Amino acid sequence: MKIDAIITDVTRMRAPKVCIAALHEDRAIRLDTPQPTEHWVRSLGGLNPGDVVSLGWQAKPGATAPHREDGEWDPASFRRLNHLTEDKLVKHLASRADDSVRAAFGDPWFLGTAGNAAFRPGSGRRSLASIRAQTVEVYPHFEGIRVDFRESQDAWTRVPLEDLIVRQHQRACRTCSSRLSALLAGEFQGGRAILRVGLSRPFRTPQYPPACWMQVNHIFLIPSRRKHFALSLRSSP
Repeated sequence: MKIDAIITDVTRMRAPKVCIAALHEDRAIRLDTPQPTEHWVRSLGGLNPGDVVSLGWQAKPGATAPHREDGEWDPASFRRLNHLTEDKLVKHLASRADDSVRAAFGDPWFLGTAGNAAFRPGSGRRSLASIRAQTVEVYPHFEGIRVDFRESQDAWTRVPLEDLIVRQHQRACRTCSSRLSALLAGEFQGGRAILRVGLSRPFRTPQYPPACWMQVNHIFLIPSRRKHFALSLRSSP
């Protein structure tokens, strides 16, 4: 089925995989089979939240909860049609956003020692949501980047940030190599924001059973301060 959709999430997975999700009308969809890769994204000249695209997509039979957005798609059919500004994208997401993680995904199965939420594989009605955050703090953490945020019900800590462009900057940008903490705080840390939040594929850690862990896919401060990390994949950091 040929559809038009607005890209909402372009996130890092285990290399070379990339997670790409979109809104088709009021339905969240994910490009799951075949799995998109960083090489494919670069071949397009980059892909960003707000890109309006056309593609062949259909729901994946037997998609496993909570990843009910999974679908089969045709890379050869993929076309970029337009691009929404960040302000327009945020207004679009905000009109459909939830006030809390629990409203979006239900109660966590358990919490990790650092405070992040884990959800039970095989259950749940969705794995992607927009959350209205009241405060956001972002900082490097070993080889990754973490987010602390507060919403209407809870405060969450040490949630991984998997925004593909930000993670590529962390890996390859010379400015970020010396100023990452300040750049993250300057562009993503503050008060009111819309967060794109997702649940990972199930994985096991030494301390816990296989679980779908919460991650932040994108941070959209209101108003936006994103400048350094706004570089598209069309250019190298």
